[in-house]
Amino acid sequence: MNPTAPLSPEDFQLLFESAPGLYLVLTTDFEIVGASDAYLRATKTQREMVVGRGLFEVFPDNPADQAATGVGNLRASLERVRKQLQPDTMPVQKYDIRRPEEEGGGFEERHWSPTNSPVLDANGKLRFLLHRVEDVTDFVRLKDHETAQSRQNADLQTRAGRLEFELFQRAQELHEANKQLRAFHAELEARVESRTQELARAGEALRKSEEHLRQAQKLEAIGRLAGGIAHDFNNLLSVVLSYSDVLLEELGRDASIRGDLLEIKNAGLRAAELTRQLLAFSRQQVFEAKLIDVNELVHGMSKMFGRLLGEDLECRLSLASGLGSVRADPGQVEQVLMNLVVNARDAMPNGGKLLIETANVRLDEAYASERAEVRPGDYVLIAISDTGLGMDRATQARCFEPFFTTKERGKGTGLGLSTVFGIVKQSGGHVAVYSEPNHGTTFKVYLPIVEGELRPLAKQALPVALGRGTETILLVEDESAVRAVAAAILKRAGYRVLDVGTPTNGLTLCELYPEEIHLLLTDVVMPEMNGRELAARVRQRRANCKVLFMSGYTDNVILQHAVLEPGAAFLQKPLTPEALSKKVREVLDGP
Repeated sequence: MNPTAPLSPEDFQLLFESAPGLYLVLTTDFEIVGASDAYLRATKTQREMVVGRGLFEVFPDNPADQAATGVGNLRASLERVRKQLQPDTMPVQKYDIRRPEEEGGGFEERHWSPTNSPVLDANGKLRFLLHRVEDVTDFVRLKDHETAQSRQNADLQTRAGRLEFELFQRAQELHEANKQLRAFHAELEARVESRTQELARAGEALRKSEEHLRQAQKLEAIGRLAGGIAHDFNNLLSVVLSYSDVLLEELGRDASIRGDLLEIKNAGLRAAELTRQLLAFSRQQVFEAKLIDVNELVHGMSKMFGRLLGEDLECRLSLASGLGSVRADPGQVEQVLMNLVVNARDAMPNGGKLLIETANVRLDEAYASERAEVRPGDYVLIAISDTGLGMDRATQARCFEPFFTTKERGKGTGLGLSTVFGIVKQSGGHVAVYSEPNHGTTFKVYLPIVEGELRPLAKQALPVALGRGTETILLVEDESAVRAVAAAILKRAGYRVLDVGTPTNGLTLCELYPEEIHLLLTDVVMPEMNGRELAARVRQRRANCKVLFMSGYTDNVILQHAVLEPGAAFLQKPLTPEALSKKVREVLDGP
C-alpha cells in the first residue's frame, strides 16, 4: 500500500464512521445515508436500523411527552439550512430516544446540542446535510439538581469544564466546519484554562455565599425557638404578674407579706423584659413603623449617650446631610442605638473613643450576592465604632445569638446584640460587624431608604385612666391559666365575662347568648382557627361587637395574613390588671 496515495472512498467512510463526534449524513429529503459509530452508540441504534430511512421515522417524538418539540425544532432547522445553504446552530433540545427492547423499551429522556450544516458540490449546489449533535443530558440534569454542597460544586466544576470543551468545539465548527481539528484544539485549550479560572472564582464566591446562608439559617432557627419560648413565657408571666397585682391590691399596705409579693412582681417584670428581648430577636414583637429621620433621632439621644459613657469615654457624631428617610419603629431604633452604645462602652473599660456616623449608601449586587439576606438597593447607614477590645472571628460568628456573651457571669444577659439583630431584620435592614482583637469594633446598621413625608416624632402619650365598666365581654383564650386570670381581672373591674377555651365554643356562645356582647377579647394563635378568622365570624353574627386581639407574639404568618392590620386593637402579653383594664376600656369607648 502506497502511504502517499489519495484516500479511497472506503477510507473516507472508515474515517467518518470512526470519528469521535456524533454525526449523521442526510439527503436533501432528510433520509439518513451515513452515521458515525459514536452517534449510533449515543442513540442506542445500529447502522442497519437507520441508514436508508427517514430521519424522523427513526427518531420520532416521545408519544408520552405531550410537550415534546424535538421533531418540529429539528425539521425547522434543517429547512433553514436547505433554503439558506448556511450552517444553523440550534439551542439545547429535549429530544428523547427509543430504548432497545432488551433494555425495557419505551423512551429515554435525552438533551442534545445540535448543529446542522450544508455540504455543497463544486458548483455550490446542496448535496447533503450534515447533522452534528452533542449529548448534554448530564449537564442539563446537573443544572436541575445542583445543590450548595461543596462536593456537588466540585462535580459541577468538572462537568462545566467538559461542557465548555464541547460548546467551544461546536462554535468553532459553525465558522470553520471544513478546517482541521488541530487549530481548533489549540484555541480550545486557552478557553478551557480561562473557564477553569472563572469557575474557581465562582466556586469561592459560592463557598462564601453558603457560609453566610448557613449562619442566617442558624440564626433563623434560633429565632423560631426563642419566639416559641417567649410566647409560652408570656402566658406564664401573665398569670404571675396579674395575680401579684390582684393580691397587692387586696392586701393592706402594712401586710407582712407585701414585700415578698413585690419581689415576686419585680422578678416577673424582669422576666417580661427578657421575653421582649427574645421577641425582638425572633422578629415577633409588635412593630409600629413610621417614617423617621435617623439624624434627628441620633441628635435627640446624644445627651443620653454622654451620660451612659461617662467622662473617660469621648463620643463624636458625624452625621451626613441630605440623609434619606427610613420606615421603622422609632422606639426600636432607639433601642438598637442604646444597645450598641452600651456594648461599645463595655468594650472600653479603660477609656476610649466612640464614633457614631450616618450616611446614604448603596449595597450593590456584588455585596448582596455574598449575603443571601441582603437585597441590593439604597440604605441609610448607621455606623457605631469603638476603640475597645475587639472580637476574634469565632466571637463575631456568634455575637448575635441569644444568651451568648463574653462578659463575666451575672454581668450580661447576652440579649443586647440579638435584640439589635431582630429589630434591624424586622425593619427590612441588615447589620454587619467588623472587628479585630485589640483594634476596636464597628457595627454597621443598614435600613432601607423609602419615599414619604417625614413628621416630627410623637411625644409619649399620657397614660389612660384605669377603666371599669358593666359591658359584656366574650373572652376566647386556649391557655386555661391565662383565661382564668384575664376573666378575674375583668370581673373585678365590673364587666360581665363569658370565657371559653376554643373558638368553636366561642361561636356557639355567640349564637346562643340572648343579650348583647359588646367586646370580643381573643388570643391570636389558637387551635381550630386564628383570632382574625374568629373575629370575622363573630362580626357576621354581631356586627356591633368590637374586637381586641392579644398575644405573646405576632409571628410572620400572622403578619403576612394581616391580623394586625392598621387600626386593629392589640394587647401585648404578659397581661397585667392595669394594662388589660385600660385597653379594654379604650376599645369599648373608641369609635
